[in-house]
Amino acid sequence: MNNYQKGFDKVLTHIDANLDEKQDLETLAEIANLSKFHFHKIMKAYLGETLGNYINRVRLETAAKLLRYSSQAIYEIAYQVGYETKSAFNKGFKKQFGVNPSFIRKHKKQIVIQNKDSNMSDFQLLKTIKNIQDIPVIFQQSKGTIGNEATEENWGTLFTRAQSLQMLSPESKFYGINWDDPEITPFEKIRYDACISVNKEAAINAEFSSKTIAGGKYVCFLYKGDYQNLGLVYDQIFRDWVIKMEYNLRDEPVFEQYINNKEITPTEDLLTEIFIPIK
Repeated sequence: MNNYQKGFDKVLTHIDANLDEKQDLETLAEIANLSKFHFHKIMKAYLGETLGNYINRVRLETAAKLLRYSSQAIYEIAYQVGYETKSAFNKGFKKQFGVNPSFIRKHKKQIVIQNKDSNMSDFQLLKTIKNIQDIPVIFQQSKGTIGNEATEENWGTLFTRAQSLQMLSPESKFYGINWDDPEITPFEKIRYDACISVNKEAAINAEFSSKTIAGGKYVCFLYKGDYQNLGLVYDQIFRDWVIKMEYNLRDEPVFEQYINNKEITPTEDLLTEIFIPIK
């Protein structure tokens, strides 16, 4: 059995048994015995859709069955599958199936499932396994993901300060840590750390925040191309490798290393190495 299969089964069984309740991601991660850092991406890779979409779809498909095969009132069905109001249920149902719940109740054989094409893409990625040492860094946090205006400005100010205070050296490397998932956290609230490595023995100027990126074993994927595609690259990594691998994930965040200079490198030639922590 796949390393994660039992966890998947427990989570999906829990959801099926509690369609009328709001699902808390931390609770679901505990049920699956999966790291909170990686839970959502692992589940998306397994399901082929985001966990939120899966829960919503199962709720509405369950409602469709109840409309066709039970005599329950529509408002009762709405509450049973987790909708607080009949109007919200009607809106969600029509968006999913193209018709109102009352139409299904009257025409029980006429229901059209609206299948949506997957937006999964395939990228050429170079995979390696590495054991790395702890990486001391100075960092500055912003909101967003690599490549957006806020993170670009954040990188600019961090680099300028580091340069003026002589914290840069020819050995300096540049990393990014995404603490939140854009698919479940509003974009304006996503936390992103821009990080610059420093020498272990270097005295860190008090103006900077500092921390250590944990060393250990990582599976690494080298991607060449636009930063804007990194979300799809992560989807591919978790879909095609992480949920099929023989390793388990460590409870540490994924991080990225930006290998070349964005200011002088064509977008299609940008190199990003993605580090996935494994046991």
